Amino acid sequence: MIKMIELPYNLNALEPYYSKETLDIHYNVLYKGYVDNTNKVEKKLEIARQENNFEQIKCLERDLSFHGSGAILHQMFFENMGVPVPTSPSNKLMEQITKDFGSFDKFMNQFIEASKTVEASRLVFTCLGFKL
Repeated sequence: MIKMIELPYNLNALEPYYSKETLDIHYNVLYKGYVDNTNKVEKKLEIARQENNFEQIKCLERDLSFHGSGAILHQMFFENMGVPVPTSPSNKLMEQITKDFGSFDKFMNQFIEASKTVEASRLVFTCLGFKL
């Protein structure tokens, strides 16, 4: 049985990049659903093992994979996000960016345009404060 982690910050801590309402849905609805459904599937698998009845094993394993990975990925998200901290590249990194791209702005423009084609990236980069 897996358990929900405590959210390591208040629901409004990621604003303005990630709204309180959105975080509430991800934590209290989606994440909770993944955890609850993972536990339900694990219980069904336990019963299947006890009864030596594996007629539904393919479906149960698929459900476990789906719900379990949803729970794990949400937990990783919650643990790796936090209050926005302003940062800038080190001098060495800035020199390399300028050498490779011509300027930091040109690097950011290419990075943002490339990120738009990656599935779900718009949400992630918006959360990180990038203007897409």
